[in-house]
Amino acid sequence: MLANHTKWMNFAILQGLRSKGATGKNPPVGCVIVKNDTLLSYGRTGTSGRPHAEEEAMNNVFDKKSLIGSTMYVTLEPCAHKNNGLSCAEQISKSGIKEVFVSCIDPDDRTNYKGIKFLKTKEIKVHENFMKDKASKLYDGFFSRILKKRPFITLKIACSLDGKIALKNNKSKWITNEMSRSYSHFLRSQNDAIMTSSSTILNDNPRMDCRLNGLDIRSPTKIILDRYLKISSNYNIYNSLTNNEIFLYSLSEMKGHLTEKKFIKNIRVDKKLNDKDFFNFIFKDLANKGVNNLLIEVGSIINTLLLSLNLVDELVIFRSGNIIGNDGLPFVNNLNFNEINDLTNYKISSLKTFEDNILEIRNLTNKDIRCSQA
Repeated sequence: MLANHTKWMNFAILQGLRSKGATGKNPPVGCVIVKNDTLLSYGRTGTSGRPHAEEEAMNNVFDKKSLIGSTMYVTLEPCAHKNNGLSCAEQISKSGIKEVFVSCIDPDDRTNYKGIKFLKTKEIKVHENFMKDKASKLYDGFFSRILKKRPFITLKIACSLDGKIALKNNKSKWITNEMSRSYSHFLRSQNDAIMTSSSTILNDNPRMDCRLNGLDIRSPTKIILDRYLKISSNYNIYNSLTNNEIFLYSLSEMKGHLTEKKFIKNIRVDKKLNDKDFFNFIFKDLANKGVNNLLIEVGSIINTLLLSLNLVDELVIFRSGNIIGNDGLPFVNNLNFNEINDLTNYKISSLKTFEDNILEIRNLTNKDIRCSQA
């Protein structure tokens, strides 16, 4: 039977992955309902966070009597707090479902273990932390925002085989191949927001959206670091089609700058802050805005700052087969470490190949906050 439980939870995890990046501040949850080892229904968190996955899965069952005696597999603890109606835990208890497999415990104080305890009081059998290591990747961002008050920070790098992001004349199109670039757009669709800098905009004039058919509506919210308001309104980032607001962080008010762009929200940062406090102010502000997962695409200067300040949770490195040489521009500059033991370590969590390109996904060690326990 364990193999069957694993199969159904894998299906639930897949549903969660399908909603990642589209659930607003809410976590992406997948849910599957099974009876006599036969699929009854499944659901995932809706756009902007509603409906919840459990509610959708139960609503998708035409004959509600068939839920009696069934088993639910859900990637995150069912919520215990009410929001315009019954909580998910209450809905489950009234449905006739008799057994629930839960991957991760919700760290939100409104639910943290309360959902599971409620189900148990209703004599529903609950299996906690089932396949939590696999499901936990869904919640890097949500847990980071709740527990650390900042988004989960992913730094994306496209470089040559020898770690260069451009020729010495700043030309960088295209270091990686088309398959790698397409996958990078998919990654954008799975993040709530994408951050870039004025230097990157001036050099590359990017759009910073998702341009995959069917996923273009899931382009992340754009975050721009433009301390001295260098970027005028004719750059692509301000003119690509989007319904999202753009948040611009600067050291001064825009006044007459970009005022014709009503969707741009300017946030001033105290110019007296040091680099670490500058970024922490922005990350905290984004967390307060409900950003769980933040993708950063910048140049070597900010790459170096973020890495030296130990602010990057995950590295996503697209590496081509080209060799540029020592006169190319590296993706990171001097970090000024003096001892090997002081070096920051990023452990490989995934490897993919796109023809002659390699994608390395590496996570910072010793910062694992996944699947919080009560």
